[in-house]
Amino acid sequence: MAGDAGARPVRTLGGLPALALVAGSMLGIGIFISPPEVAAHVSGSGSFMLVWLLGGLVALLGALSLAELGAMMPRDGGDYAYLRQSWGPGVAFSAGWLQLLAIFPGSLAAVAVATSKYQLPALLGPAFAEPLALGPVEIPASHLWAALIIVALTLINHVGVKVSGVVQVLVVSVPLAVLLVATLVVLWGHEPGTVAPALTDEELGARPSGATLARAYLPVYFAYSGWNAAIYVGGEIKNPARNLPRALVGGTAAVTALYLILCVGFLDVFSLEGLANVGEAGTAAAQAMFGPLGVTVLTGLIVLAMIGSLNGSILTGSRIAFAMGKEGDCARAAGVLHPRFSTPVVALWMQCGIALALLVLDLALFGNGLDTLIAYTTSAMLITGTLTVLAVMILRRTQPQLRRPYKTWLYPLPPVLHAVSSVVVLVVLARWGDPSVWLALGWFGGALLFYRVVRRRRE
Repeated sequence: MAGDAGARPVRTLGGLPALALVAGSMLGIGIFISPPEVAAHVSGSGSFMLVWLLGGLVALLGALSLAELGAMMPRDGGDYAYLRQSWGPGVAFSAGWLQLLAIFPGSLAAVAVATSKYQLPALLGPAFAEPLALGPVEIPASHLWAALIIVALTLINHVGVKVSGVVQVLVVSVPLAVLLVATLVVLWGHEPGTVAPALTDEELGARPSGATLARAYLPVYFAYSGWNAAIYVGGEIKNPARNLPRALVGGTAAVTALYLILCVGFLDVFSLEGLANVGEAGTAAAQAMFGPLGVTVLTGLIVLAMIGSLNGSILTGSRIAFAMGKEGDCARAAGVLHPRFSTPVVALWMQCGIALALLVLDLALFGNGLDTLIAYTTSAMLITGTLTVLAVMILRRTQPQLRRPYKTWLYPLPPVLHAVSSVVVLVVLARWGDPSVWLALGWFGGALLFYRVVRRRRE
């Protein structure tokens, strides 16, 4: 059956599924794999908590900013649509392809690999860590299971937004509640810092430069990514003028609070020095505090949270290709809705295919380098996020007549502070020679040049 290129998405997501979409997209593997890396780059517990607090504040500033845009222009495609209105179609084209090829598929690949690498073997047994041998080639179990998870969740999103929304509420609410309770139990009854071994004097003395600290901020930013998830399905949220700002700000604030509580819990269990030696903090903390049964229960909850994060990313990321397809910035078929399910099935499977391709590239080029996937994805996020929050200020100046059901609180501080923080990190990393930043900037600039050349030829 052919799809309808002129059909509009149906508004089926209520306030709770929209909030769960934001919370679930944020609550990913980052909060469990990033704390050890941050602990290895800071000089004390105060600095450790400050990095996570700053990451949460930056996310909240972004949510306050984009809530205005989302309520004003509740369309599928999110910041792609906002960038067309503010910066122009060329910047929107470049940012859209950066999201289409790097941000959303890269995030899917990174979260799925980390879940398959750390959580599945702990939950289901060591057999799930065994690689698949295909003649002389061995496929790591982490990448094999990651591919299957991405395909399965894409199938769920294929059959409807309402089904995806119900799944999102279920897989987010339970882990959020239980993780919060478990952490509070740890803080209440545990003697601090008695589990993991401390770092050696040599390791403690090897404190990095500001550039290395900025590099360590990338996984923190990645852990908070997803705070803008609701804007990508603005055309499918009921009463977006009310529900979209509430979902963005409420979901971001709730997950930020949970992250800070979890970080305090990790410090309480391991101490800062011990935390730096832990590969993945969630499973390690469960093992230390609750034994094998605790590992099984809490790891299962973490897997649910990861499914929520992946489901949210699949739902929202596909709307970028959908919006671009309708504007002719990518394959027109991506902008067509399925006649029965009212979902952009071509956009969904396009995103799935790119994510699977990134899994193969990760193996071929980086040898199963999870850190590399996160670094490249986050650098691209910093670029597009900066442009989008600044769109609030551009549209205030160029289109003041537009109706704004919600106006950014404390304007212009949220967009200015969010943009400045992102630019500072990008500049420090670029001066340091971080390849992920230069690749993202190069891709963005190349796409912009390509757009202008093609447009001139058409004219």
